[in-house]
Amino acid sequence: MAVIRFENGFVGTYQVGGQTLHISKEAIRPYDMTYGAIAGCLWSNFLNLAKDMEIRSADVVVNGTKRETTPTTLEHVTILIRIDTDASDEKIQSTLDEAIRVCSMVQTVAMVAKIDYSFERK
Repeated sequence: MAVIRFENGFVGTYQVGGQTLHISKEAIRPYDMTYGAIAGCLWSNFLNLAKDMEIRSADVVVNGTKRETTPTTLEHVTILIRIDTDASDEKIQSTLDEAIRVCSMVQTVAMVAKIDYSFERK
């Protein structure tokens, strides 16, 4: 459940799990949270599938563009995983393909947007 308290227009506070997120035009914006949800969900699925892969670190970079027509849903999303591992390119790619397929956030956004994804080594 999400409860965000707004005061003074579009200035919000979202408290969850003992953490506080500040939401406004100068702080975290709604699509920042969407991109974060995609990255977190995708990485969680990737790790569940990569149990035999030693991963030293990774960055999940999510970006997107919105449609100019109403409703201004996402039109295109790019996902890049920068990963530090000794696993083969084939193993990384097949794991990423499956993680994309089973990630609920990616599949939800895929209903309205084109999604391109890739990986590169750190």
